[in-house]
Amino acid sequence: MSMAIASRYARALADVLSPQGDFSAVPKELDDFAAVWRENADLRQALISPIVPMDQKLAILDIVIQRLRLSVTGGNFLRVLLVNYRMALLEEVLMSFQKVANERLGIVEVQVLSALDLTPEEKESLRVKFAELTGKKVEMKFLREEKLLGGVQARVGNTIYDGSALGYLERLHGQLTSA
Repeated sequence: MSMAIASRYARALADVLSPQGDFSAVPKELDDFAAVWRENADLRQALISPIVPMDQKLAILDIVIQRLRLSVTGGNFLRVLLVNYRMALLEEVLMSFQKVANERLGIVEVQVLSALDLTPEEKESLRVKFAELTGKKVEMKFLREEKLLGGVQARVGNTIYDGSALGYLERLHGQLTSA
């Protein structure tokens, strides 16, 4: 339920930013605010506590907005989250926004797991292959996962491409046991 709500706020922010076509400046500001949010338990408590009156919460938020020198759009978005009692969903909203922004910009995220670190040439080869496969600009994220034994496993959205040794052995096991 909270991800659905976060997604609505993320889409609303993207709608506001679409005419400008800039999906980076305000999200960067919101990421800066989120870093302060994560580091400061007192700030989190003050802004989400039902005991603190809304006018005091807004005053606290305005001080943080001024200190971080956030834009009018960034500040207004945080105020909307606050007055609608959604500030606790900040992290989820930011994650959802990144997905919405990438979708609108024609970017697909590909997460690649490999047993060993890949060479720059291997990384570029994978980027090119996934760009051809998806027909979109590709942002790659590479992670090591030693349990794969060898090869790579890639996730594009909800689809997993498994070229790992572990995946091969699991498929082989499934074929042998079903025969």
